[in-house]
Amino acid sequence: MERYEIQKDIGSGNFGVAKLVKDKWSGELFAVKYIERGKKIDEHVQREIMNHRSLRHPNIIRFKEVFLTPAHLAIVMEYASGGELFERICSAGRFSEDEARFFFQQLISGVSYCHSMSAALHSQPKSTVGTPAYIAPEVLSRKEYDGKIADVWSCGVTLYVMLVGAYPFEDPDDPRNFKKTITRILSVQYSIPYYVRVSKECNHLLSRIFVADPEKRITIEEIKKHPWFLKNLPKEFMKKGEEASLVQMNSEEKPLQSIEEALAIIQEARKPGEGSKASDYFVNSSIIS
Repeated sequence: MERYEIQKDIGSGNFGVAKLVKDKWSGELFAVKYIERGKKIDEHVQREIMNHRSLRHPNIIRFKEVFLTPAHLAIVMEYASGGELFERICSAGRFSEDEARFFFQQLISGVSYCHSMSAALHSQPKSTVGTPAYIAPEVLSRKEYDGKIADVWSCGVTLYVMLVGAYPFEDPDDPRNFKKTITRILSVQYSIPYYVRVSKECNHLLSRIFVADPEKRITIEEIKKHPWFLKNLPKEFMKKGEEASLVQMNSEEKPLQSIEEALAIIQEARKPGEGSKASDYFVNSSIIS
């Protein structure tokens, strides 16, 4: 039965394509990520899906289900109608410090929850194909590392981008030179432009995040106690045992699919799909679940 009706494209990347769909049963809008069946469905994809499936947090996109089309593994998730944070930054140029703090508090809350669920956002060394702008030095060095500490660095890059409207380690005169960017990351070469006014507390936090030695870098728990982070902190983030209560909520909610069902679908998706063109299965603007 054709359950989801495709509304429009909302993104694409190395993973495949993402589309906005409408659930004909409920009228709800969802985002669906399509990954070509076959060799692209590896252990990393499976781990990401199963980790995402277990997460329940107001600052994390909710996973709904996976299903198969003739050519794709489809991952259905909550649709965030507010758009991409990066697009909002591009539109605004940069955020005020208060605006950046507001979004950073949400980011840290979500990352902290992921960590409490033992899901680091960086689980294996990333390829340097594409922008390495968010990648921590220890990841670029291809050494064994703690993914949770590497996540702190990436959060710091996000904060800097919100404040400045540019990546911290790109050469302003040669931003597309990835080799220079990597060199600047490894040597922690960054600065706040003179035209951006940032408080001493914010500068201090960035200096504690951008530390090459992961053992000396500030942790997520320490960030949550930092004076700059605590300013105007929403009440819901101030509750003690926040992660514990969310973990309990997570365990009480019944997922749409069982672990066994989701794994079976992912395993089936490892087999090559039908047809030579992935786009062939979008022409009717509807998909089956």
